[in-house]
Amino acid sequence: MALSLIGVLTSVDEDSLARVSAENPGWKFEIDVDGTLLVSPTHTDGGAQSAEACGQLRDWKRRVGGRVFDSNTGFKIGPGKRVYSPDAAWLSRERIDSLSPEQRTKFWTVSPDVAIEVNSSSDDWSDTVEKTRAYLERGTLFAVAIEPATREVIEFGVKPAGLNLDYDAIIDA
Repeated sequence: MALSLIGVLTSVDEDSLARVSAENPGWKFEIDVDGTLLVSPTHTDGGAQSAEACGQLRDWKRRVGGRVFDSNTGFKIGPGKRVYSPDAAWLSRERIDSLSPEQRTKFWTVSPDVAIEVNSSSDDWSDTVEKTRAYLERGTLFAVAIEPATREVIEFGVKPAGLNLDYDAIIDA
């Protein structure tokens, strides 16, 4: 009976998102600013590309610290009810330590320092670019939108020192 709850939800909050996610394993859910439930399962190629992006962030994190998060991780980035799950993300130890215990429950109330979005063939590129821009508007320092079909990469913000992303490796994963 997967996805049965979706039809009855008119506006989703953090608790509803957690319940829907738990009842529908294998699906990726996010909440838009107005409470709209967004469903964006990743195609196989997209999963490999996201894994490559996470791997590159993980390798960099080993030198600088912090934590890396995969596409299953939701962040409450506001305004409103917005909970987004970047394909790959990194948070500095300083920002993690600055969060209150309340901000570190369920979906953390923070926009990651680095967010990477890889456009899937089921996604609209302009929506992915706008979503990536939203991270920056909410406190992300560096955000990247990658369109594998055209090999287009759009960077927003300032790349942290020492972070060298191999976009070709992400696209070709």
